[in-house]
Amino acid sequence: MNVLTMPALHVGNGAHMGGLSVFPIWTDAPTVSGLDTGSKAHVQVDEREGSPVVGELVLKNQGAKPALLVADELFEGGWQHRALNNDILLVAGQQLVASVSCVEAGRWHGATAQARRSRRASMMVRSAQTIPDEDDRQGQVWQRVSRYDTAFGASPTASYVDHLNRRSDPEVNGDSGDDFQLQQAELIAGIRKIRPLLGQRGVLIGLGGQPAFVELFASTSGLRRHLSGLLEAAAIDAALLPAESTPGRRARRFVGRLGLAPIGDELGTDAGAGHAMASRSGNHEIRGLGWENHLLHATVFNRRHPMMELA
Repeated sequence: MNVLTMPALHVGNGAHMGGLSVFPIWTDAPTVSGLDTGSKAHVQVDEREGSPVVGELVLKNQGAKPALLVADELFEGGWQHRALNNDILLVAGQQLVASVSCVEAGRWHGATAQARRSRRASMMVRSAQTIPDEDDRQGQVWQRVSRYDTAFGASPTASYVDHLNRRSDPEVNGDSGDDFQLQQAELIAGIRKIRPLLGQRGVLIGLGGQPAFVELFASTSGLRRHLSGLLEAAAIDAALLPAESTPGRRARRFVGRLGLAPIGDELGTDAGAGHAMASRSGNHEIRGLGWENHLLHATVFNRRHPMMELA
């Protein structure tokens, strides 16, 4: 059994936009290079040949380098939009049938190919994707997507991607007096200005005044490939929560409680050439990917955050 530990993390000063706070994170862990991820990874995503399956998609690395796909990455199009359930590493030419969750309950038709745009599911959706039972997990994902229908207006196909598109490009009429739309426009404009700092390898996202999750990569380039998608997804949840910034002391306290937390194999999860890793305590849940004694990627959820307690 493989056992890794969370590396020491250092939290910088946060940027605050309404209920969304973004703290840079540095680590002394060794950098891992030579991987493609995000939009740079040449991974083809298709429905199962002959008979598509809601919870499965076929991934193939068509690039020359190993490709890292991160949990909750969106695959858009196909017979319905999906989100990847766990981190995966594919070496050159490797093909794998991946476990996914549908985030569009009202459509079951379309093309065979899926598009990858380095976009991510929100924390409210991700909290359901940690549920072990497949049927319960999918039902809870659909339930959480429906909450955006209630908050923002119904999507024709009960699509998380539809809501993400709306929130990412809010229509603002300066004469309408719609304060919510104006706040959304300001939030989106703010997150688009955020760039990784020198040596930065991760972020802590605060939502509604509390630390929500930490996302950590094995290189600065890995973070750069995924940061905009992470922030875009965080913004949709921030719109549902109080416009309260997360204090730095809370962010550092959450990270400090991680210590050198051990992360073991998540048995039964196919992560391709990597090892699916997981651990849980009363305060946090860690999910990530190990490869050659390195932690390539990890997400640390705050189990006490309201968005996580829904799970």
